[in-house]
Amino acid sequence: MAAARPQQPRLWQEAAALAGAVRGALGPRGGRALLLRPTGEALPTRDGRRLLEALSVEPPAARVMTARACSHRALTGDGAKSFVVLLAAVLGALRAAGGGAGLRRALRDFEVQVLERAAARGLRRHLRPAAPGLPESLLEPLLEPYLAGRLGPGERRCLARLCAEMCRRCAPAAAARPQVLRLLGRRFPELHAAVPGLPLASSRILPGIVLLRDFAVYCPTAGELRALLVTEPLRPALTASGVEFVVDSEGQYQASLRWITERTEALMKHLQSNNIKLLLSRAKQEEVVIYYAKLYGVSLVECLSSEEMALISDITGVSPYTPFSGNKDREITETAVVTFCQPLLLVSKRCVHIGFTSVCAFQPHCLILCGPVDGVNEQHASALQEAFTMLQQLFKTVDQREEWKAGGESQSKASDICTWHASAIQKQLVIENICNSNQVSECQLKALGDETERKILDPGRSDLLVHNQKDHSTPVLVAHNADTGTVCECLDVGRGLEKTCCHIVPFKREKSCAGIAQDYTNCFIQAGSVLPVGGYFEILLHYYIKDYAKQCQQSEVIIVSNMVADALLSIPKALYQTAERDGFTKFYLETTNLLRKNQPLPVNDEGLESVYCKYQLVISVLHCVTELLSIDFVIDIRRPLQKIEDCDSEDDS
Repeated sequence: MAAARPQQPRLWQEAAALAGAVRGALGPRGGRALLLRPTGEALPTRDGRRLLEALSVEPPAARVMTARACSHRALTGDGAKSFVVLLAAVLGALRAAGGGAGLRRALRDFEVQVLERAAARGLRRHLRPAAPGLPESLLEPLLEPYLAGRLGPGERRCLARLCAEMCRRCAPAAAARPQVLRLLGRRFPELHAAVPGLPLASSRILPGIVLLRDFAVYCPTAGELRALLVTEPLRPALTASGVEFVVDSEGQYQASLRWITERTEALMKHLQSNNIKLLLSRAKQEEVVIYYAKLYGVSLVECLSSEEMALISDITGVSPYTPFSGNKDREITETAVVTFCQPLLLVSKRCVHIGFTSVCAFQPHCLILCGPVDGVNEQHASALQEAFTMLQQLFKTVDQREEWKAGGESQSKASDICTWHASAIQKQLVIENICNSNQVSECQLKALGDETERKILDPGRSDLLVHNQKDHSTPVLVAHNADTGTVCECLDVGRGLEKTCCHIVPFKREKSCAGIAQDYTNCFIQAGSVLPVGGYFEILLHYYIKDYAKQCQQSEVIIVSNMVADALLSIPKALYQTAERDGFTKFYLETTNLLRKNQPLPVNDEGLESVYCKYQLVISVLHCVTELLSIDFVIDIRRPLQKIEDCDSEDDS
């Protein structure tokens, strides 16, 4: 069944329903939603990604919106809720303006002709550049407001201190922080140990790393020692892989066992002679290996994950050792220097605590993260990992485009070169939706959009709408064209609590104009640029878009500029909705009056936010709108396609 030429109001209704589900949790004053997992566990949360995944929407276009919000969050570590709120505001403005083909084309031209000029010539003068290397004085002012949008007041302060302390300890030199933050974001699951049953205040940062398993063999030793990484069993094999070994008698069998034992003992003697006192093994070792390790004073930790092995290799620069290859008496040089190796008791669980001498900028430390239950610990760990991702964005810049910087080319050519376009690969989007679903009617959808902010995410109350689940399998094929509308089914909410965006094959697109610059003279948003939190970025960009839109020659671009500028205010409006009455109006008037008088913005004590993340959010939303408006029709496939064979006869030729 195919539906063509959809109406834009349906697109806006789906975006508005998603925005209504997350708007009440936006900002430090936002409320919490109570998520019920399939296991029956109840988890209060304000995390935008978790809220969107919990909705598990059904219509293809709504799933694209959710996927784009989650993708933006994964890349920048921030902005899933703001993405949906801004997206709904832009789509609503397009709907009110009629949303013709001219406006859709003007939306693509707006990015080059107005947005970048407004940022480069207006917004930039208000930015506060940070010192190179992310100084320590900026860490907590950046982290606390970031975590305020996900956690409660007591949690965010404690976790902001822990996160800042981990940055300082893992990267004592400020110049090394970009590299270290990348490693922290990528390897954080291996750099923390969750301890349920203790208060968050009991969390600690320890030197070295903690492996969540006990020693297979522990031989105490003092001072530095050498460690060896292995990925395969140390018990020698009787024959090569794929070769059959036949034992004809009991004598041959006993001789084989003696040979294995002698080779294992010889290997342990060889390790001892090379002063190796610790084996870190990915494989489970045989009893004979454990016996001789204990006999020769070699500690053994086994069953390490591939991620843990990769982390240790990153820290030490050591590759895993391959036994029984070449000369067995050769000196072993690929060893790691270990400063200490000891058992660690976390409540009732015995772990391995190891300190490594690092050969890179990263100084290994591990976070012992305490919390009342596993679900809360999981939420805190996710927030910290994404905080490290957010901090990485401070080292990125946004470049000026050569077309308009030089001023020698027409704006139409600039838009043709730099504006995002759908490629041939982007002509198809396949969404396979095979999971449990809870469907709601269109009336319930409307109620969700209108009542969610009041009922589900009220700051003084945490509720969750729970529906009966039923099996449903619906593969969907979406084809789209650059100058057509979109069609979607009614937004169905509650299809389980698993990740929705993982089922979507994302559109491939050309490189974004926001990226890391090598030439800082071409940047209009430089590395380390920050602004006070609380809506200043949106109001500044709104003000300068309105100002620079007056210089445009195309009426459609002027209309789109005013639409996007007004849509930007939806984010500070949502931030101030739970504050004092007319709080946003007062804030808006005070800020714009300062801009008209060319006076500096006031300094607040609520913290700072990365300008790169905020600007990238606007770009991502505009690209998502272009993507949604390019959908031509939806093909809903209810059963697998049958293979059609070529049965042409000779008469057909």
